[in-house]
Amino acid sequence: MYQRILIALDARPVCRAAVKEGVALAAAHDAEAVFFHPLPPFPVVAGDMPVFISVSPQDFAKAAKGQAGKALSAAQAEAEKAGVACIKVMGTGESDAHAIADAARKRRCDLIVVATTGKNALLRLLTGSVVPGLITVSTVPVLVVKDGRRTSSAAGAAVVPIKPRRAAKAAATTPMQRTRQASA
Repeated sequence: MYQRILIALDARPVCRAAVKEGVALAAAHDAEAVFFHPLPPFPVVAGDMPVFISVSPQDFAKAAKGQAGKALSAAQAEAEKAGVACIKVMGTGESDAHAIADAARKRRCDLIVVATTGKNALLRLLTGSVVPGLITVSTVPVLVVKDGRRTSSAAGAAVVPIKPRRAAKAAATTPMQRTRQASA
């Protein structure tokens, strides 16, 4: 069914779930995996703030490519371990979503696999999730993989089963049941 699967990566640990799922799909369909890492744009300060950037655009690009290369190499090792043919690609675009969708189109991929942390819509909006934009601009299906790791509650709350209390018979009945009892 799938011949070429694009697996989107970035520096977040949640991307391991996308690599794992994408490689498993590629192995099951005897497909090629295309690992893609979008490169971040050089930050430009626009406003009344003084510029305190101690890194040149060239050094920034070199560091970004180095970080992307490490993530891509780790994904490649996972694919090789599973016996899946793969290529590594990095690139830029109007946004990360556009860069991923363009890479899938240029490489003629049948599917895009991307990871998500599973945050609610507000947190995705504030933290800049790529998934909603990717689903909108992609011309191929997008498989969104949620990280399977369980997280503990920040408050450290424990789940305690609560036994139901016995309520008075009149309070436990519904208005319809009370009407039936009164008419009987």
